[in-house]
Amino acid sequence: MKQDAYAIEKEGFVDTVPSTDSDNIHNIDPLIEPFIDTDELQGTIITNDEKLNRFEQKCASILSLNSNKQNETTTCSQIITRSTGIFYAFIASGLFTCSSFIVKKLGVDFFDALLIRFILQTTIITAFIFYKKNKFINGSTNLIILQIIRTILSSSSFVLFFISYRYIPLPDLTTCRYTQVVWTTILAMIIFRERISIVSIFAIILTLSGVILVAQPTFLFNNYQILSNKTNNTNYESNKSNRLLGLSLALFCALSISLSMVLNKKLILSKIPQSIIIFQFSFLNLCIVILNHIYNRFILHKYANQTMFTWQFFVAASVSLIQVFSSTIMQKAIKLEHPSIISVAQSSDIIFAIILQNLFSNEKSNGFVLIGSFLVTTSIFLVGITKFWKDKKKLSEKNKNTNTKL
Repeated sequence: MKQDAYAIEKEGFVDTVPSTDSDNIHNIDPLIEPFIDTDELQGTIITNDEKLNRFEQKCASILSLNSNKQNETTTCSQIITRSTGIFYAFIASGLFTCSSFIVKKLGVDFFDALLIRFILQTTIITAFIFYKKNKFINGSTNLIILQIIRTILSSSSFVLFFISYRYIPLPDLTTCRYTQVVWTTILAMIIFRERISIVSIFAIILTLSGVILVAQPTFLFNNYQILSNKTNNTNYESNKSNRLLGLSLALFCALSISLSMVLNKKLILSKIPQSIIIFQFSFLNLCIVILNHIYNRFILHKYANQTMFTWQFFVAASVSLIQVFSSTIMQKAIKLEHPSIISVAQSSDIIFAIILQNLFSNEKSNGFVLIGSFLVTTSIFLVGITKFWKDKKKLSEKNKNTNTKL
């Protein structure tokens, strides 16, 4: 990572330059964290003075005699770069949602399917850390405690996500999960003392309304049918008690993601390398999936009369590796586009989940679920665009001040 950039708070967004590291890391979803940050691979250190010099050079070039031609080129470059980042985010979201949907349809235990992924991921990151000669845990006592708490929270979100998927449909789960965008905003207001805006209040109201429509509690909706089934088979998803459990787990997943993101930002600002944070997340998840396998094999005797290594398992394990590719694409998208815009693009997971659920499953989402998903997506859009607009305004003020000095 760019070491000196760790101590920089978010101060705006330059269209022609990727967003700051603190922005990037703040936006990374623990469920789809990358293997290794590409900046760490490059090993390039860019100081604050160098960033300022680059910024001044860009301003000077705009004021040069060939400004018209350069502005046209820059504008085209900005459009292509921005479109590329959003396009990458859409692809990454689609891959993650599709892979999760396929694994469930194959009937394979999620944690067994992810076993190969985390063995591979932890091995690669461990080798990378040895190569960079970093410590697996470093910093002061307070920072070590923060790392432990953050790792537990991020791994908890991972576990809660896949456990809740056993009880509720993917659209409902995805909708509840993406409420983390609003929860993160609330936590940032509390921890970083950011002012709450009217837009944020409106987004919170939309989010809560959307969650209520998705959850459809019986005291409001009586016995309204949550899912329209083509068959009369009773399963986990149509069971009210299991559905309530699944929705509760999904909301706790969203809160865990929000808390881990806030702690993630604090760790990055404290100069903790991203590779260390990813290793801690991957290693704990590897321990979880191994313990789950031991529990299934030696306590539940799940594989006593059947082998684990079926064709469904190998397909599911292969599909789960797609999430690695998805995380890499998302990391690239974050470096090309403003994090708030990426948050909006990531919410397309909800749309992908609804399409997959209603096209390839017997359970169809009713109108209330669709409206609730729309409200949550709208709240994400409001939060993301508002943040983007504020950063653009800060950039405009900086440009004016720089032009005045020149």
